[in-house]
Amino acid sequence: MANKSVYQDFDTAALNHFGLEKDTIYGVLCSLNKVNKVLCTQDQTTYEKINTILTVPTEDGTTFRTKKKAFILPRCSVSQDRLKAALKEHGITVTNDYTLADLVIGHEDIESGKLSNADDIPSTLMMNKLWNYETTKGRNSATHSKEIAIVNSGLEVIVTSKLTECVRYYDLDIEDNLYDTWMLTGMAINLAHLIDTTDVSVIDPETVLHSSATKMVLDEQLLSDLKMQLNSYGDDKALALKIIPTIDYMQNYHLLWQFAQDCGNITYADNRDKDLKYWIEASKFNFFERKSAQGMILWLEANGDLCNTNFRYLEPIVRREISINNRDLYTFKVSVKKEYKKYLKNEEKI
Repeated sequence: MANKSVYQDFDTAALNHFGLEKDTIYGVLCSLNKVNKVLCTQDQTTYEKINTILTVPTEDGTTFRTKKKAFILPRCSVSQDRLKAALKEHGITVTNDYTLADLVIGHEDIESGKLSNADDIPSTLMMNKLWNYETTKGRNSATHSKEIAIVNSGLEVIVTSKLTECVRYYDLDIEDNLYDTWMLTGMAINLAHLIDTTDVSVIDPETVLHSSATKMVLDEQLLSDLKMQLNSYGDDKALALKIIPTIDYMQNYHLLWQFAQDCGNITYADNRDKDLKYWIEASKFNFFERKSAQGMILWLEANGDLCNTNFRYLEPIVRREISINNRDLYTFKVSVKKEYKKYLKNEEKI
């Protein structure tokens, strides 16, 4: 039975499957002076293969519904509570033991870009590139508990700020240099092997959320209610901030644009709310906040989303922004270009 820590014992079959059995196992100093194991390799191709297995979806919004148990990869930008609720609608439960799962909620945040120059290695990273690190086995004469833990581990341990903030760097015996290497945890290798050799499949959080029947459509009434609630205090504002992450941001782009114009301050509302932060980023909220009405029309057109409804909403706003000078001598007539006239008609209802 596996726990939810990324530091799992390496499965020999998994190492052999990916050809990593000859690569070196190092230690990483974690909290409570515990030394955990990671594998470091120069094999970038295999590293990227494992990353692809863990992050690229193999299920869509319909096919994943036949699954029974889901495992959410660490560092997911959507809260576990929200994903649990969305999965529960399809009879899927969430487990902390990946060996029991037949579905993995994969995402790209399992790594955090290049770590370098003895930066601390977060204990939730499944894999990452390391640049300019060193290793130590500690000293037999060590007195600090962290260095004693290194000595007792019997491993070469990667030197990070977690160690050097307590033990002077110049007092350490350096064993090896890791200038450009790829780090993998037991969970990354074992789980990628499980996915690659069984019927365990991968889906992204976005697809799970958009398959939920509890998604709300942003209409003019909801927009008005949210604006009123966000301008108040206490429970009303808190309720609005909980409603926002449930809004379907793939509909009614014109109202989403208006929401961004009127309520841009929600980006500073609550940095601790993972679901709100995820929604703001996924919905392009900040991007829409910076768009003029004309810029929004052009963006919708470029993306194939311009329709009668959003054009008829945005075009009058653009028209109000027209500035004409020299009215004492000239008269002007303004009309939309011929290619946009089709959007001025009401859409036919079937």
